Amino acid sequence: MLIFILQTLAEILAGGTSLTSTEQIEFSHPSNRKEEGGGAILNLYIYDIRESKQIQHSGRQVERKLSQALQPVSVNWSPTWFDVSMVLTAWDRTALGEHYLLSQALTLLLRHRALKEEFLVPELRGNGNLNMTVAVEPQIEAGSLWSALTIPLRPALYLTVTVPVEPQMSLASLVWERNFRFTNNFDYQNENASRNGTIETVTKRIAIAGIVRNAVTNLPMNGCEVKVIGTQKSTTSNKDGLFYFEQLRNGSYILEVSYQGCLPCQVNALVDGLVCSFKEISLNPT
Repeated sequence: MLIFILQTLAEILAGGTSLTSTEQIEFSHPSNRKEEGGGAILNLYIYDIRESKQIQHSGRQVERKLSQALQPVSVNWSPTWFDVSMVLTAWDRTALGEHYLLSQALTLLLRHRALKEEFLVPELRGNGNLNMTVAVEPQIEAGSLWSALTIPLRPALYLTVTVPVEPQMSLASLVWERNFRFTNNFDYQNENASRNGTIETVTKRIAIAGIVRNAVTNLPMNGCEVKVIGTQKSTTSNKDGLFYFEQLRNGSYILEVSYQGCLPCQVNALVDGLVCSFKEISLNPT
């Protein structure tokens, strides 16, 4: 994500200033400047990253693709937005040359208060325009910032771009709950009494599910024993290689999977009460 926002800004700056290519834009610590006489450059340095207070995180999104076979579904988190703060400095043979280049950059960036999606690199597209502030007071007090950078105070532009970060997609079991129906039959000695039973439905939430495959053939394995270490819970995988555990308290668990003729395997599983944890486990033959 950081690389992509730097790439976007470099392409904008190189295309709208007197610089001829993105090779004249550096991203290293400002003190690591090129030797004098190396020509004009802009240095764009990220100094702070923090979660945005303006755009709130909105939770998970589940993509379900129903089919006759029981398959896991993908669970996508909505992007979390971060304010990425940067300091932009200009370096040239003379102070006037640096001021001229910095003025060009300021004029150009003020036209891009919002980074339009058409100017973003492909990896950042899909979330609309990105908000950007230019020449506003930095996240860190200016004197403290330059002191931390260990270089003398110099003219600079302070940029903040709000960018989305999408956590890695995870898998979840297609079925999160099972319904059980119990019938209570009453056998009264009184022939006139009602013999109608009552039906009670109980719902149990699936906390951990998964599929066991052969590491060589990648085929599902039937009859694998799966234990939750530290509990009395154990089960076996069915003909599709699937297994599940219900009604587990929130916390971290270790699953131990074993099958005759294969090396046993242990995997971690997290139960957070919000989504079923789906694990894909491969067993290696001995």
